[in-house]
Amino acid sequence: MFLPSVFHRKVHGAGFIAMCMIACLCSGAGLAIGITQPKTPPSLRSSSNVGNLSLQTEQFDDARTISLRVTASHAQNILFGRTGQITYNSCPENGVITSGSHEYDMDGTPLITLYTQTPLYRDLSYGDKGDDVKALQTELTRLGYASSQSGTFDWSTWNAWRQLYADYGGAAQEETFDKALVIWIPSESLATTGCAAELGSVVSDDSTTAAFTTAEGIQAIKAVSLPTDRVTGERVIEINGQAYPIGEDGAVDALRAFTAMGSWEGYTGNRKDGEQTTDVSVNYRLKQPIDVYSVPAEALVGLSKADGCIVSANGTALKAHVVGSSLGRTLITLSGKAPVSSRSNPRKSTCDAH
Repeated sequence: MFLPSVFHRKVHGAGFIAMCMIACLCSGAGLAIGITQPKTPPSLRSSSNVGNLSLQTEQFDDARTISLRVTASHAQNILFGRTGQITYNSCPENGVITSGSHEYDMDGTPLITLYTQTPLYRDLSYGDKGDDVKALQTELTRLGYASSQSGTFDWSTWNAWRQLYADYGGAAQEETFDKALVIWIPSESLATTGCAAELGSVVSDDSTTAAFTTAEGIQAIKAVSLPTDRVTGERVIEINGQAYPIGEDGAVDALRAFTAMGSWEGYTGNRKDGEQTTDVSVNYRLKQPIDVYSVPAEALVGLSKADGCIVSANGTALKAHVVGSSLGRTLITLSGKAPVSSRSNPRKSTCDAH
């Protein structure tokens, strides 16, 4: 009688264990049902149609890190290259002058503010050669006036100078460059205290009247280089958390940016005594973010460099331009009105959008 009793208790115990296991499973299932699953971001969510992808916009500012070259300066006077009476003066309100600009007339003759890597120390005529000629050719070309780069003053160089001078109402003497028509500055842009010479004042050989006066501090700020694949649009750089405009040529000419740079630890902490230039890294982005669409790479067809197509759910191809990537997805802009959804993998090799 003893053995059956034990056997009965074992069977009963096994049933109890099985019931406990079932209860745990049910409890676990209930717990799983009670847990809220994290929401999928819209840009990663597929539409209800299998094989289609929901298209929704997101903001993109094409942020990059670039290097700025900051040039420090001591207080200095920028002098005129000739004598006479000031008959016109007009300086930017922010005090930042740039190469290729016009701030003064003297005796009714326009004077051009101009930077060259080698100071312009002589007049030039056809056949003259030297570093100063090469520097003039380089700057004229940078300013948009096509010139040869031969290092020899020729018709091409003179014609480029003639065009620049004519843009401000001047008439250049045939086949020559007169350095007295230029106010030479030591950088492409320069922070100054404004026009130092008053209208009507006379500049003589023994005069101490300067064209511009610079204060000790930042003389110029310019990008070492800019990304060639950047999205087109107005750009800003960030100094100590604040945004300041930067030109297409990489130059920063906002006086408040010069002031901010001079007190920013990112600059002061890297600057070394005795060195005039310091490179600093800053954030570089679009001033206004643009709308983009996030798609998997396989959703693009006929991709050539940064251009290709997506295919809408109804089979229509739309031109797409790749602007970047994020979280393993490709960021694109579209030509024309975007469809509600596109095919996630069109399995096409050509882009037939018009």
